[in-house]
Amino acid sequence: MKIKNIARSVLSPRPSEFISTQTDNFLRRLKPRLFVVDYIEGVYKNNVLPHVNDDTVTISVLTDTHAKAVVSASYYGINGMRHIIEANKVSDDVGVDLNVHLGDLMDGSDKPEISRGILRFAVENYQASKAPFFIIEGNHDENDKYDEHRFFKTASFHRDDYDSLVTKYDYEQPEILRLNPVSRVGWYDKGDIRVIFIDTSDIPYILSNGSKKYDFKKVRGVREQQLEDLTTVLERTVDKHVVVMGHANIVSPSGRSALNFNGDLVQQLLVAFNNKASGQLKNELTGDFGVNIRYDFSSTGISKVTTYLCGHMHYEKNYKVSEINHIILNCSALMGKKHGLTTDYNKKWDRRYNEVSELAGYFINIDPNKLRLQIFGYGAATRYVSFEI
Repeated sequence: MKIKNIARSVLSPRPSEFISTQTDNFLRRLKPRLFVVDYIEGVYKNNVLPHVNDDTVTISVLTDTHAKAVVSASYYGINGMRHIIEANKVSDDVGVDLNVHLGDLMDGSDKPEISRGILRFAVENYQASKAPFFIIEGNHDENDKYDEHRFFKTASFHRDDYDSLVTKYDYEQPEILRLNPVSRVGWYDKGDIRVIFIDTSDIPYILSNGSKKYDFKKVRGVREQQLEDLTTVLERTVDKHVVVMGHANIVSPSGRSALNFNGDLVQQLLVAFNNKASGQLKNELTGDFGVNIRYDFSSTGISKVTTYLCGHMHYEKNYKVSEINHIILNCSALMGKKHGLTTDYNKKWDRRYNEVSELAGYFINIDPNKLRLQIFGYGAATRYVSFEI
């Protein structure tokens, strides 16, 4: 009850500076729950650790934590932020190679001061962890729900808010690389493994007569500049096992684009890379999403993109398109069984607050010697699945 009262006070009308301070103070009272930490550590030690060696890469992955400055026993709320704290505590205890958040870190429906505080606190938690991290932008991470529901004439987040609060700190780490200071494509290397991160929420703000076009901001897409950078990174990738990560799925099981802009072109580029091909990537669009790029992957050795990993859909699914595994991971926030937005997948889990079903998280182990990518889930997640790479 005490926590609920604090949360409600955060949401009451107050000057923005005071709201931000109250949010920070509230979040800093959150501590990892011992039973959760013990449970996740048990999953790691019993299932993951036997597969870890100097050549493997082991990644702790969360997605769609949808953090909100309220306490909810059934749907979203502060549960997702608790899960970040607990997963990072386990990562420190067991020593993973990398922490990754696949996007929609927050729900995007709070006042902008609160949402900025949520992002700031989450980044600080990742920064305090021993392993390097990468947080990918999700479609709600620029506070789109708040703007959509209140119809303000200007966006609640400035154009560079998310980058200054989150993206900047991804790339301050020496382990996380990018081509230049403005590139939205990053990567992490360990031995023969390369993990590439792309932004599937690469949508510019479009303002018309002072009002935000909400239907435009909500879509998912990849702009030409990202495809150019991805092409360059792949052309410089020699003799690597490559895994790509983004927030949203880029293609459907039939191979059609699952993004509003250029998901199919990302897939085409990855397939061309695997085929050691040279050619041109092009579409008929104009503006930011128009694409006309040349590529040459003839000198990449035995490199191959085997897997694309994402979240966004709030369920689990995997399928293969042109020999590339597409893997969708489940929502890490609590999704109560009776809530209208809860997916059928999560209804079957009957997720409950303060039980392990509240969580959904993953350890991913990539083994270049056994040519195998293994996913070990916990909470509302499949316990084990393995893929050839």
